Amino acid sequence: MRYEARFIVDPHAHITTLYKPHGKKSLELESKGLWTGLNGEVEPFDNSPFTIYDMERYGVDMCILKPSVTGTTNEMQAELVDKYPDKFRAMCNDQNLKIKVWRGECEWTLEAALEEVDAALKTGKYVGIGESAPGSYVRHKKFTFRERLDEYRTFMDLAAKYDVTMDWREYSMRYGWDPYHQLSQLSREYPDVTIIILHGGGHTDEGIKKACSAAGRAENIYLECGHWPAEYFEIALKDPNVGATQLIWGGTHGTHCQYIIAHPGEKYQPPSYPTLGMRKWPLTTTYQTDFWGWSLRQINKIASWNLATQDELNLIMGGNAAKIFKLPVPHPRMFPEGRPDLWGIHWQKTIPFLPTEQIQNPDNKP
Repeated sequence: MRYEARFIVDPHAHITTLYKPHGKKSLELESKGLWTGLNGEVEPFDNSPFTIYDMERYGVDMCILKPSVTGTTNEMQAELVDKYPDKFRAMCNDQNLKIKVWRGECEWTLEAALEEVDAALKTGKYVGIGESAPGSYVRHKKFTFRERLDEYRTFMDLAAKYDVTMDWREYSMRYGWDPYHQLSQLSREYPDVTIIILHGGGHTDEGIKKACSAAGRAENIYLECGHWPAEYFEIALKDPNVGATQLIWGGTHGTHCQYIIAHPGEKYQPPSYPTLGMRKWPLTTTYQTDFWGWSLRQINKIASWNLATQDELNLIMGGNAAKIFKLPVPHPRMFPEGRPDLWGIHWQKTIPFLPTEQIQNPDNKP
């Protein structure tokens, strides 16, 4: 029996692919024990039985499903939500357009991407746009700060229109400009849209500090923290402008391009950490990495080190996700509310923490 929190949500699950290439190449590579489908169209795969097994094993109540690399579709995520409405919710992106572009059937355009995402959100079946805004994973040419900012604005407008969340995964500096300047601009222009920094900036102290700095200047920015080694949680939890109210646990459950390895560095570095790529290792694993087992032990560490109270853990592990994704929860009064030490000057707005329509047993109140 797990006891990390009352309600646990992973907001970043990939369970519809094993990163096997689509078509004949898949059979050839699979015969050699290689699953290297990261650089083209992948073969979709329903991995929900394994995921539900892990959910029951580790006490995870719900997952937010994200479409992944080219080959996975919005529709497949929605089908899983329809099949397991008490387990999953889904996000959407320009997935069918990516497939057509990869197959050489058309060129990627912002207008076509906007049309697909708008049509998906119009169904009411999706709780957010992700992973990241369309564009960056399809256009391999260099683009400017302004071009990417305008692409994001296009989809931030959609997120505001449909009242859903927006993923942000631009924290590398490969563009030639600092993408955190872009994030700060977006958070100011769209204060009512929840923006989620995927992986919380990474699993290094440098990346986490940059992400916390951005979140500390904007109340509508949340950080995924499931990838963080326990040693780095202190950066966010002791930042008076961030803290537990802007953290959501989880990140990339189910992916097969993730390893958990022993830290090769200094004595005082985290003893182990997740990595999304090893240059001399196979790009994808043939087994499913036990990400939740590793990550939940990090949560146990920060609890034993008194870096977070149980009330704060209840927010980090599921309460914040339930709020921003509008998830159903069993009972009212499950999460801390009305506390200035947690919520600052806006503490009164947190009562109640969740609206009645999200409570499965709303009559259970004083």
